Amino acid sequence: MVKAVALSTVHLCKSPGEKSLEGKTIKRAEIEVKAPGSFIDVDKKQLDDLVAKGAARPASKVDLVKADEASQMDLGQA
Repeated sequence: MVKAVALSTVHLCKSPGEKSLEGKTIKRAEIEVKAPGSFIDVDKKQLDDLVAKGAARPASKVDLVKADEASQMDLGQA
């Protein structure tokens, strides 16, 4: 998995939906919505697709450090 930063709203499929043999929906797909600026874990192929569409970019080391600092402040550790 690769860390990426969403540049626009990104919709990721958490689990696919299921259909019956007749074509009726048995289970709806679960979609996770990520806001611009949020971090997402994706595989390399997904990252390449999102970068090509301008929806995300790979997270830099600076991004990861800032995210870690922000999470520590949220927990009251910093």
